[in-house]
Amino acid sequence: MPRSVVARARPTALTFGLAIVVAAVGLSGCSSGGSAAVGTRVVVVEHDFKITTSTITVPAGTVTLEVENHGPSTHEMNIDETSAGAGALPLRANSLQVNEDSPSLRNVGSLSGVRVGATQDLTLHLTPGRYVLFCNLEGHYLGGMHVALQVTA
Repeated sequence: MPRSVVARARPTALTFGLAIVVAAVGLSGCSSGGSAAVGTRVVVVEHDFKITTSTITVPAGTVTLEVENHGPSTHEMNIDETSAGAGALPLRANSLQVNEDSPSLRNVGSLSGVRVGATQDLTLHLTPGRYVLFCNLEGHYLGGMHVALQVTA
């Protein structure tokens, strides 16, 4: 009975060279330089109908919000500076959404279409003040999808 032969590729200098280049390119993304490593990171978790954060107070400067959608539906994330409390933002005429055009709100950033199971980062430069993080899809804000974030000097 004939025996089957298995061919094995031998590593060559070219194979080792490519491996070194791939490793170097991969490690370059792990460097500690750049703005991604600077500032404060806040984990923000969206649920129906709740938003939780890893902290409610951060120092002024670069803040990265790591927005995780734990579902069960797509959400958005708005960050507005305001003197109003998180549950007291002005509403649109439909009374189902925040009036994002209100002069009492100053939008500093947003993410739209954060899908279930997805995580998106939003990096902002925040000055001292009171901010509200909220989902403004119809009924979500009123359902409780809002949280205050205090930025200190």
